[in-house]
This record gives sequence, C-alpha cells and structure tokens, in this order.
Amino acid sequence: MIGNKLEQSIISVFQENLSETFSINSVSKILKKSYPNINKKSNFLLKEGILGKITIGNSYQCFLNLNNDKAKIYIAINELNKRDSLIQRDKIFQAIIDEIQQIGKRHNIETVMLYKKNLLFVCDNIEIKQEIQNMSFLTKDFVLLFIDRKTFQERFLADYDLQKYHYVLLNTENYANIISELNDRLLMKRFIDKARTTKNES
Repeated sequence: MIGNKLEQSIISVFQENLSETFSINSVSKILKKSYPNINKKSNFLLKEGILGKITIGNSYQCFLNLNNDKAKIYIAINELNKRDSLIQRDKIFQAIIDEIQQIGKRHNIETVMLYKKNLLFVCDNIEIKQEIQNMSFLTKDFVLLFIDRKTFQERFLADYDLQKYHYVLLNTENYANIISELNDRLLMKRFIDKARTTKNES
C-alpha cells in the first residue's frame, strides 16, 4: 500500500527539487511537520529504496531514487494531484485535458505537459504537429511545442523551472518513466552543484 498523504508530501519535496538533496531535518522544516514523524516515514522510504542517501561527514543527505518502481508510482500520483488542483482552480482546464486526451487516442504521444503558456507534446513523430494545430482549439490560448523524448529530457535536465513549475496533463506514468532515465545524470548534477557551491564558499 503506497500513497499515504505524509509519504506523498515527503516525496513532493524531492520531486520539486530533483537536483537537490535534503537532510531529514530539512524536510521536516520545509513541510512544517514534527521531526519524529518525518524521520519515521523517511526511514521507511529509505528502506524501500524510494529514497537514496549519500553520506556527508557524520550525517547523510537523501534524494529521490528515480530508478525505484515505487518512487515512480509516487511521482505519478503527485502529478495527478497537481493536475486535479489545477482543475479545481480553473474549470476550463478540464476541457483542455479532455481535448488532449482525445488527441492522445488518435496519436502516439508519450506525455503532454503544461509549462507557462506552452503545451509540450513529447512524441517521436513530430510530423503530427501541423495536423494537431489545424484541428485543435488549444492553439487559441497556448503555444504547442512538439519535441522527441531525448530532446525533452535534455531540456528538462537543464531547466530547473521546467522541473518544478509544470503540470502533466497526459500519461503521468509515462512522464515518470521518462524522467527516471535521467536519474544518474541528476545525481551527477547534484554532486557538481554541491562541489561548485563548496568551492565558491571557500
């Protein structure tokens, strides 16, 4: 059984900061929850391999292990919850999501993300762009961008805002699988960023 609300909250801290590591104490402060409760849940997530850890001196920092199948399920659930909150704030998004789902039935699209005023269609066959633009009302309010999986991954890896400020409107499971392939590169990015920070502080 996964999907416990506190567990989802802990995962969301890491999910919104995929290039960051956090101590359990930091997670407790971010969520404004008692340390013993966060510590207990975090240790469960570590035991399950959903979180990983790296030792730094006498302590350790945690990160989200994107290679773990259960972690991917948590990610997908969090993205569904974000999408639901978007609909609750503005009902017009239900019609937008319905339209995207209809497009997804006609074309092989891995996922669609809302980022600012852009709809990012991740698909191998980007030649469908003209057909979708001609048939869809989505172009009225959004810029439709069509990119393949590899190009999307490179952009996602390089763009912190895209990692954090997006909504997955189609196929959250596919989205989780796509970013899971970046796990090792995100780990390396963490180490490089930490090294640069340490160097700048010295």
